[in-house]
Amino acid sequence: MAYACSMDDPNPTKEPDENKENEELEEVDLGDYVSDYNYNLNVVYFVPSDIEPLENYHQRLSGIMLFMQDWYKEQMTSYGFTGKTFGLLKSEGNPEYVKVIVIRGEGGQDDYPYEGGGSKAGQEINAYFQANPSEEASAHTIVFMPSRTGENGWDAGGVPFYGIGKWCYALDYKNFDMKYWQDGSRQADENWIGGTIHELGHALNLPHNKHKATDNWTSMMAWGNHEFTKSPDKVNFTFADALILNNNQVMSKDTGSEHYQGDAGFSLKSMRIFADSENLYLRGRFESDIAVNGVIAYNDPKTSEGDADYNAVTWGTKDIIDGDSISMTMPLSGIDADHKQYPFEFRVRFCHENGNFTVLKYAYEFEEGKPNIDFSLKEVHELSKENWDVINVSSEELVGGGTNSGAVNNLKDGDDATIWHSQWYQAKPQFPHYFTIDMGQAETVGGMVFGQRLDKYNGRVKKVNIEISSDGETWTDLGEFEVGDSTRELVDFSSNQSFRYIKVTVTEGHDNGSGEDVFFTHLAEFGLF
Repeated sequence: MAYACSMDDPNPTKEPDENKENEELEEVDLGDYVSDYNYNLNVVYFVPSDIEPLENYHQRLSGIMLFMQDWYKEQMTSYGFTGKTFGLLKSEGNPEYVKVIVIRGEGGQDDYPYEGGGSKAGQEINAYFQANPSEEASAHTIVFMPSRTGENGWDAGGVPFYGIGKWCYALDYKNFDMKYWQDGSRQADENWIGGTIHELGHALNLPHNKHKATDNWTSMMAWGNHEFTKSPDKVNFTFADALILNNNQVMSKDTGSEHYQGDAGFSLKSMRIFADSENLYLRGRFESDIAVNGVIAYNDPKTSEGDADYNAVTWGTKDIIDGDSISMTMPLSGIDADHKQYPFEFRVRFCHENGNFTVLKYAYEFEEGKPNIDFSLKEVHELSKENWDVINVSSEELVGGGTNSGAVNNLKDGDDATIWHSQWYQAKPQFPHYFTIDMGQAETVGGMVFGQRLDKYNGRVKKVNIEISSDGETWTDLGEFEVGDSTRELVDFSSNQSFRYIKVTVTEGHDNGSGEDVFFTHLAEFGLF
């Protein structure tokens, strides 16, 4: 995912001293670079072929990185994660220097502009890491590139300055030096230090999110990058940010940790989301193969189609009750009054100890001063799928998106990350779409569980027709049923039914009105209880 952040910053309050002489540096024996972390942030200085590295880059960028490392530590400590920050490889000879990997670009400066330059540079950096695997210290990388448009800071820019996945791109210029911050003159880094902290947050898995309306400070991952210049003491990470960073690969000192690996094996057992005139409430129970140690609720007003979640107000908890349950109360006073005119996306992010996430999405609007959400998912005992066999399917996508990525057997594998998808790549069959399951033996069933696809809305199952049979030849039509659009939906039969075979015919999919041709359907899991 790319996080596009504005490079527009306030005008400097003081003109840079262009006559200030550069201090001569004594030659230092830096020796090896060491760290007591299991993984360390990669710091890359990407220099196009038609220029040389800017003077004192190693000293200056080391100072920037150490400042940010300390700032992250202060933030994490304030939320109860004492002393936690990201790892850096530091010189044995002088720990004021961090390891900076200089990579020369194949093209000139104009080949790596703000728009598209990050991807181009990233390809060359990845090629370097592939050729020198020992140089890559983690999955996370910050890339500095020399300014194309200025020398000092107030006039600098023209290079990539954003986050892409677990990488970010930032700006270097001659006066990007923490000595100006420390002596109070803030000649240049006042423009860009906040932005660098912000973009590094994206590289460390942080999405945009906002402070509460009742806070007296600004979230760094909202527009705190701009406010940091004027009032650094009034800019912070949110508790949600700290919960995410706590599980980050480069925050870990555990040897042998396997971050971002494996299937979380997450299953939502029950959920209750409701509101009154003062609070929004979230209650839930879940099961997960990879432990959950934090849960975040995002209340995100959709002020425009591309608002990039800057206004998403967050609440979080690290109190996981008995290891599998949560209870959160969110005062509505924390949401800006002028945002309550917009529709909201309510996202629940479960933070797994290995750094991965499970995200569930719901929608609400404010009516008469409170969210009109009242979602209830009861806990049921699902029948085992061990002996199930899908004996018929209208179509399945076995090519597009990767081999078997839309295979029908995915809807009974117990993994919400895999899906059945009706064919879309080489053919586009229209509704209805269906599948038939043989459970291997007759069962008494009270209803169905639809695990909707997590990462796409359009095409989620909306209406189904259900037929059941004891022998696979004579069928009883139970009629049409409506399926909600949340990520896990329970649909009750009017009474318990006994059968061995069930045919589910999807006659309509959910559609958000974006204009997409929703001829297809998809489903992560199908179950019975």
